[in-house]
Amino acid sequence: MKTIHQIIREIQFFDPAIRAFDAHDLPQSVRAYLHNKYSMDARLTDEEQQLVETSFEHFADNLREAFQDDPRPDATRFYLFDDLSLYVKTNAGPELWADAQVFVVERILPRMRLTRLEADLMREIGMDDQVSEVRDDFFSSFAHVLHRDCGIPHCDAREHWNAFSRQLSDSACESIVLGGGESGRAEGLRFASEYSVTNA
Repeated sequence: MKTIHQIIREIQFFDPAIRAFDAHDLPQSVRAYLHNKYSMDARLTDEEQQLVETSFEHFADNLREAFQDDPRPDATRFYLFDDLSLYVKTNAGPELWADAQVFVVERILPRMRLTRLEADLMREIGMDDQVSEVRDDFFSSFAHVLHRDCGIPHCDAREHWNAFSRQLSDSACESIVLGGGESGRAEGLRFASEYSVTNA
């Protein structure tokens, strides 16, 4: 009879999602993934499936928070576990991370813009300051365009944004602000074009 570690190593041969992990020291996200996917997988014998099922916790047992902002079945979802490991479910396949903060630093922050889903995850793992920095980039760029093209003082930019975005839902407004500097420039130019027509 194979041990669970031998079974894991065999699974690692054909499943790249778990290949980087030490079979003797698996984070909760990987343990839940293995239980969910391989406790009834035809590539394993009945005995091996049973061992996987009894060796690893159910998906929900150590789940701290699940994040989604799109109900479509192929939409990206984040599953954060109690040990702050992360399971990212995408239509391109699963990604498993031992540390959610590493995922954020390596995959999200270099883009300098966020989705609401990403911002929710970051707030949950104590990265509120980084979310605020992206929002600040939006307002800085928005204010720069308003000052350059409309002569509006930088300090008045947020007030003008609040009035300009009043017709948007809270979620739509948040999505635009989380777009960072690039979104701020685009919204600033849109504001400036309407401002020039109104004040012509």
